[in-house]
Amino acid sequence: MRLTCGVNFNISGLDNLPKDRPVVVACNHQGDWETFYLLTMGLPVSTVLKQELLYIPFFGWALAMLNPIAINRKRKTNALKQLSQQGCERLGAGISVVIFPEGTRNPPGQLGPCTKGAAMLAHKAAVPILPIVQNSGRLSPAHSWVKHAGVVEVKIGPVIEADVPTKEMHTKMVAWMTDNLAEIS
Repeated sequence: MRLTCGVNFNISGLDNLPKDRPVVVACNHQGDWETFYLLTMGLPVSTVLKQELLYIPFFGWALAMLNPIAINRKRKTNALKQLSQQGCERLGAGISVVIFPEGTRNPPGQLGPCTKGAAMLAHKAAVPILPIVQNSGRLSPAHSWVKHAGVVEVKIGPVIEADVPTKEMHTKMVAWMTDNLAEIS
């Protein structure tokens, strides 16, 4: 996107990336830019995504090769069990898990309602949450092929350790993401 559309990025908080242990990466979701960026940030990752994406010719087939956790969002109970089981397997193997806690893309500057899936998985696997916010939606809007030149701001937060209850982890994650998304938007 840098070469074809003029989209660059500025990252702060790179020193917060853990090098010695897997994490649950929780990032806000605005477009398609962050989906690709999170695959290249230096951690081995498995992304939680909606199962329907795997059915898109060529794109879905390539996506399936990245060993994602593909959930059926219509079957919420099964999706949560699948996230828990497959997420713990990936984390146990040293692979971080990327979750978009909002579940879908939201307009720039807004953090949508966040599910507790990231905190639940992190607590169960006894790994920290790594919160990330970014503002790519203004350059790479959802549901649009049009990309605008500019700079995406990415902010990586300090890890939220799994030594507190799930609800408290979730509250800390949402508070950090809300505050820092407002700062970069």
